[in-house]
Amino acid sequence: MISTLFSGKRVQDWLLLLLALGLFSTPWLAGFRAMEVPTWHAWVMAFLLAYLALAALSEARQWEEWVTLGLGLWLIVAPWVLRFSSDTAAERAHWLVGGLVIVISLAAEWRFRHARTS
Repeated sequence: MISTLFSGKRVQDWLLLLLALGLFSTPWLAGFRAMEVPTWHAWVMAFLLAYLALAALSEARQWEEWVTLGLGLWLIVAPWVLRFSSDTAAERAHWLVGGLVIVISLAAEWRFRHARTS
């Protein structure tokens, strides 16, 4: 059972789910809970990432990787667009999670393309 949960594509989906849980908790852990915009943004993005990860765990599709990649990119630019880049903790939390989401998504896409050509 455990090997089925962590086989193939599922590893990155579990990692994305863990990142979503981490992003949801960053307002408390990083100390920006009093700031409304970055807090709500972290919660909404965490929900979207968790939803995509859980959907991919049930039935994986390639478009999910591209949407996840887009969410990772958005996490990186959001502090400037939503104007909370002056809060270093919120900005860095979004950058960290966004960067990790991008790496995981690109790795998943590479694995998908590599598996098809082999």
